[in-house]
Amino acid sequence: MEPRFSMTREENIFVAKRNIIDYIWKSAKLEGLEVTYPDTEAIFNGMRAPNVKVEEIVAVNNLKHAWQFLLDNLDVPADYNYVCYLNKIVGGDNLVINAVFIRKVPVSIGGYVMET
Repeated sequence: MEPRFSMTREENIFVAKRNIIDYIWKSAKLEGLEVTYPDTEAIFNGMRAPNVKVEEIVAVNNLKHAWQFLLDNLDVPADYNYVCYLNKIVGGDNLVINAVFIRKVPVSIGGYVMET
């Protein structure tokens, strides 16, 4: 069966960069953060986001830095250490305990708790 959509690596990178704020906002929502899309866009661009908690600003910035790391290291094998480092970036600044390791505690998404 032929793939329905076929994009080159460069096209995939372009799409990721073009939609990065949307991806960060959606990830933030999955993590239960109360940030709006305009708040996410402002934080991403280094501007103030009034009425946004400091922890949420840090979390959005961490997601931004994780995406930057990912896009800057596309040729690095995605092994266990790579995934742990990405998790460290996302959960750093005391947002997630032991962020350098893959989570070993229950994680909730949208109110549903998933066991790890």
